[in-house]
Amino acid sequence: AATPATHWYNVGRTKTTTMSITHYDSTESDDVPGDVDVYADGVEGKTTSVSRTELRPGTAYKFRVAGFNACGVGEFSDVAAFKTCLPGYPGAPSSIRISKSQNGAHLSWEPPANSAGTITEYSVYLAIRNAGQTTAATTAGQPTQLAFVRVYCGAAPQCVVTSSSLQSSHVDTTTKPAIIFRIAARNEKGYGPATQVRWLQDPKSEQSRAATGGIKRPAEQANTPDAKRKLDP
Repeated sequence: AATPATHWYNVGRTKTTTMSITHYDSTESDDVPGDVDVYADGVEGKTTSVSRTELRPGTAYKFRVAGFNACGVGEFSDVAAFKTCLPGYPGAPSSIRISKSQNGAHLSWEPPANSAGTITEYSVYLAIRNAGQTTAATTAGQPTQLAFVRVYCGAAPQCVVTSSSLQSSHVDTTTKPAIIFRIAARNEKGYGPATQVRWLQDPKSEQSRAATGGIKRPAEQANTPDAKRKLDP
């Protein structure tokens, strides 16, 4: 069967780099110049006759962002996925930072904006290689079904994932090489949706990892900009 076409609906436009999304406009029309447009799953373009559809609880949505100037719309960002939380459950942690530490990877994050009560604990999950899978076997353009293992559970909004745990991690190479983490918060009712982040890896180090089965970083890179890992959207 043919794969259904993906449609994109206009969410809004802003002059800043942050935006809270509660609905999308379900009336389609042509693109018009602006500052920054954010789109959710639906029809591309800015609406002239607004018909709003509220985001539903416990539903997964895809988003992408494009900039506008006097010449028109630029290229869209990579698609980012997010699942809205159910009533009574906490939202997803935000502002996740990952840096390399002496013992592995140090992760820190901010509590959910909507905690729906008191946050009692967090869980961090690491994507790992499936049985029989090697890093070299995962090629660009061929997404792998991910398996996750919990590497942290506690009340503190930070943790260190040890180097021994990272040795079994799956490195996603569908775009740039990256290790994948998921972080979720729990309140009295249970766990809310997880935030998934990608910790970009040095391609040269990844080649060494594929050959040796471990993560190795050249010591001379410790003070370079590449040592500060960035997160994909």
